[in-house]
Amino acid sequence: MENLPQICVDTSDAFITTEKFGTREEVIRWIKEVGIDNKVTVIISRLSTEIWKRGRSNKLIFGCDKGGKHKSTDSGTQSASKKCGCPFKIRLTTDEKQHVADLTKRHVPPRHILFSLQDRDPENVTRITQVYKHKSVIQKEIRGPKSEIQHLFKLIEDAGYVYWSRKKDDSEVVREIFWIHPDSVKLLNIFSIVLVMDSTYKTNKYRQPLFEIVGMTSTELTFAVAFAYKESEQTKNFCWVLEKLKELFVKKDLCPQVILIYRDLALMKAIEIVFPRSINLLCRFYINKNVGAKCKQHVVNDLQKTIDTLWMEVGWASDEVEYGQRLHQLEQACVDYSGFINYVKDTWLTPHRYRFVGL
Repeated sequence: MENLPQICVDTSDAFITTEKFGTREEVIRWIKEVGIDNKVTVIISRLSTEIWKRGRSNKLIFGCDKGGKHKSTDSGTQSASKKCGCPFKIRLTTDEKQHVADLTKRHVPPRHILFSLQDRDPENVTRITQVYKHKSVIQKEIRGPKSEIQHLFKLIEDAGYVYWSRKKDDSEVVREIFWIHPDSVKLLNIFSIVLVMDSTYKTNKYRQPLFEIVGMTSTELTFAVAFAYKESEQTKNFCWVLEKLKELFVKKDLCPQVILIYRDLALMKAIEIVFPRSINLLCRFYINKNVGAKCKQHVVNDLQKTIDTLWMEVGWASDEVEYGQRLHQLEQACVDYSGFINYVKDTWLTPHRYRFVGL
């Protein structure tokens, strides 16, 4: 009997309806009746009791009683199980799928797509995982047989971007890719005084950090300069990216006067190598965020706000006298928290205090 082929029957279409139900009990009764007519036993496979921030009601997820897999035990005994991995669930309707597709093309985040579906139908039981899955299907259809990186190259070429890439030795594996829009090249050569550089993580399945370079106009407006994916965040990888950036300057002696970054030692070293005449400064916003997180780890709740305020005052000190006074106040407040004050002094103040700047 175990070798008999399994026969799969898709009954999903039978559960698609535009009917509105007044109560949850009516929905359950209708689903079970349709299941009986199609010889499918429908059960509540998941009950979500979470109340959404926007006042969403509880959710019921229906599935086949044969869904999932039987969990074997180590006892050696055999037990009967109805579970055979049946994939049936109440899924997105055709109209909902189209709505997800339309919003995906407009780059709407999945959680906002879910809110939109629920705004259209307050009784909608769609889960965020269903939105992600259908969004993935749409992206695969758009990409076709190409891999994600091949599709990225196609989009870059179709949009007319200037780009460089390099591969690992004797392979087709892409190590880095750098791209910039032609209009950004023009803006870069006009407004090259200040550049801001930072990395964003968890943007792709390859886990490569997305490196972003932003410029600033004379009217204090920002514009995207260039982007790059790097296989790692070592100095040599940053040097390759910055060398490509350097090639974009029309005048060979032109370079950014100020480069503002978060405290990335590898990037700081690369800037010294590629742009030795540029002043490398550190953004106070990221410094304060990092120090604040460290404060929460080491300091009791009652003193966190006080110490955080004192730290801010130290960072904004205008001269050596004021700096010494405020540092002394911070040290007095942290007399019982040597780990925190040592971190602040060794990581930030001693090596980089003169680089602090606010946007």
